[in-house]
Amino acid sequence: MVSVFSNLYLKLSILFLAVVLVYFPGKNGPFVADDFPNILDNSGVAIDSLDVDSIRSAMVGNTGARFKRPLAGVSFALNYYFSGQSYDKQVFKLTNIAVHGVNAILVFLVARLLVGAYAPSCPSDYVAWLVAMVWALHPLQVSTVLYVVQRMTSLSTSFVLMGIWLFLKGRLALNAKYSLILMFAGCISGTGFGVAAKENALLLPFMIAVCEFFILPREQNRSRSDKSKLRIYYALTLVLPMLVGLVLLLVAPDFIFRDYAVREFTPSQRLMTEARVLFYYVGLLFYPDNRSFGLFNDDFPISFGLFNPATTALALVGIIVLLTVPVRSLLCRKESLVGFAIMWFLVGHSIESTIYPLELVFEHRNYLPSVGVVIFFVLGVYQFLSKYVSKSFINALFLALIVALSAGTYLRASIWADLDSLAYFEVRNHPSSPRANTVYANTVELKVGPNIESYQYYLKAAKLNNYEIASLVEAYLELSRLIYLNRVKVYEAPVTLPRSYDDSIQINMAYMEELRHLLNQEVIRRISAKSSPLRTMLELRSVANCLINDDYECREISGDIEGWIDIALSRPEFYDQGMMSLIKAKVLCKRGEVQKAFDFMEKAILAAPDKVYFQTEKAYLLITLREYEKAEAIIDVVEKWPNVNGFDRKEFSTLRDFIRASRVKDLNSNS
Repeated sequence: MVSVFSNLYLKLSILFLAVVLVYFPGKNGPFVADDFPNILDNSGVAIDSLDVDSIRSAMVGNTGARFKRPLAGVSFALNYYFSGQSYDKQVFKLTNIAVHGVNAILVFLVARLLVGAYAPSCPSDYVAWLVAMVWALHPLQVSTVLYVVQRMTSLSTSFVLMGIWLFLKGRLALNAKYSLILMFAGCISGTGFGVAAKENALLLPFMIAVCEFFILPREQNRSRSDKSKLRIYYALTLVLPMLVGLVLLLVAPDFIFRDYAVREFTPSQRLMTEARVLFYYVGLLFYPDNRSFGLFNDDFPISFGLFNPATTALALVGIIVLLTVPVRSLLCRKESLVGFAIMWFLVGHSIESTIYPLELVFEHRNYLPSVGVVIFFVLGVYQFLSKYVSKSFINALFLALIVALSAGTYLRASIWADLDSLAYFEVRNHPSSPRANTVYANTVELKVGPNIESYQYYLKAAKLNNYEIASLVEAYLELSRLIYLNRVKVYEAPVTLPRSYDDSIQINMAYMEELRHLLNQEVIRRISAKSSPLRTMLELRSVANCLINDDYECREISGDIEGWIDIALSRPEFYDQGMMSLIKAKVLCKRGEVQKAFDFMEKAILAAPDKVYFQTEKAYLLITLREYEKAEAIIDVVEKWPNVNGFDRKEFSTLRDFIRASRVKDLNSNS
């Protein structure tokens, strides 16, 4: 028994160590994309103590998620706190790597039980270890592991896998007294804790059902007691949630469909596109070419019809054909490894790859769904080859596969180790991605300052999407920086002036001024032409802050910036009118038009009367005007609201500190 345990311990140690070694080059990689709003710009993460209010603020700091993802928020806050209250990239990244190592062990534990149940003649420990190695060291997982914010995905997967493992321990000992307790404990705890990291864990009961219907044995002589246990379990964990979900969809469809207002596709277009996306994911799994991977996949074309593009119809037919395998298995009441892999993959994608209005493509969405595919591949290959070749040959084959996957992952982790290399390979792998081009432009600018290359890449990003505002505004700002920095130079008059916003740039004052005018007209056209998605509002908010902070590139263009904001405000359907009104109020306050600023502040509050953030912004505005008593009165009232949380209380504390500091400053200046 001791030798068996030692051998198992050695296998799991090798598994965890392999994960650490392969991902170690990425430990100092940069924060990117959604890391900023969710971690670096989230004051709930920046805790300075471990008291109750600090932990509460970390739990609810994620304002973009329906269920706040409190466990993920707390994990980020603990990283910050134990890093000496700093955003130490290495600590955040190493935590992600450790979570992935733990998940690899959990994949082993789940796969061992499933392999043992489906193929008792196979060495379940060894096959499960191969499954865990192939899954954990696959290059597809890199953007989950080294993209810090995707700890939400990996933590959620941890609890889902633990829940499945607990369920299987009870289910495979169905005649034991504790079996039903373990089954319910696995499902309820795994779902509950998993949802606290990311909502995907709501799929746990359905993934358990996939194991039940396609892998677990169907004993013909099962006792009445055992049958009753299964009926009770699935009635409460599968049938009931399905009915509740259906009722919610019928009664409150806006809960899902309202967010399509910020997307560039309809529900039907998303469904058709996701059919193609699923096959794209399968391609990445079975042919992991590093030239195909990318953090940004916004270059994936939308399906506007069954034959636009033509592969849409093929993908839909392909999914229907694949579904015949699990359907046949269910009708014949037989186990099916292929049916298990297909249904695990599809169920695993059923939130993020169906009608829910998320962005279309991200690699990290395969983190959990890929587990079932890898189990199918490894077990299927092992069973097939064991009939014809020696075990030594099988071992050598899987060793070669693991080494190849590890090399690809190590290389990709090395790319993630540096912002320059990450930006370069993102734009190389996805040259038609607006975001990849924008990130590359921004990276070059951070490195060398305002330059023509950055301008060209911002402009390229804008041209790739006819309604993209963010990258177009960044091109406009980069041109403004170039104008400011080159104004002292004297140039001959240009031969011709630009005629279109996307004409090539020339370092000539008259030419660049006209080009900026054309860019401004294009920004106006795009804001006027379409109720643009969330990124447009965020970009207008960012450029307004540029104006408010008196950044040099925005000093001469205040009229253009305010014009963009006014156009957005003139359109009732434009996303988040409350936030746009707040942006306008802050710009007016900066300009000294206090009464107009308060008018727009009231419009913002009227648009969302129960939004604590708008009330705190009003208090900030009052403080800047030295109306301290009025600001304190707002805080005193709002902190009694029932929807106030720990994050808000921390903000109130900051406001009160600001008031005290402002009063002291006023006294000192008067004395």
